[in-house]
Amino acid sequence: MAEKEEHKINLIVVTPYQYFYEGLVTVATIPSIDGEIGVMAGHSPLVFALKPGTVTVRVDSEIKHFVVSEGYAEVNREMVLVVCNSAEWAENINIRWIFEAYEEAKKAIEEEKTAEAAPIHTEDNKHKLSRALARIHFISQYGSDAQKQRLEQLKGTIV
Repeated sequence: MAEKEEHKINLIVVTPYQYFYEGLVTVATIPSIDGEIGVMAGHSPLVFALKPGTVTVRVDSEIKHFVVSEGYAEVNREMVLVVCNSAEWAENINIRWIFEAYEEAKKAIEEEKTAEAAPIHTEDNKHKLSRALARIHFISQYGSDAQKQRLEQLKGTIV
């Protein structure tokens, strides 16, 4: 057993609101602004910025997925620390809220484009839009059948 654990890395995911995940994993694939980064035990030290997207974690033969928002990850040979604004399992995502966030961000960005004054929240709204799109993609891939069905019902209202 100890021999197997030598080939695992400790993954810790924290948000401002919760200690989301901690455990030894075989590999973690994390969305960065430069593309997905796979991390295993013994990885070279690295710090990178996250983009909203899916984290895939493999523990031996079990695979888990969750979605994260923007943040950063710090990697060393024994640990991966992910610090992000939010992290969610598929079952905790409310499909209606995703679409409401998407619509609000899209509307705010359009209004800022036509505003006479300099826009002050453009980046915040772009991040909000990016988070909503990442959650929509995540649910379409890893959500329950009921979530996928609800997603399809609401998709026609935004696309």
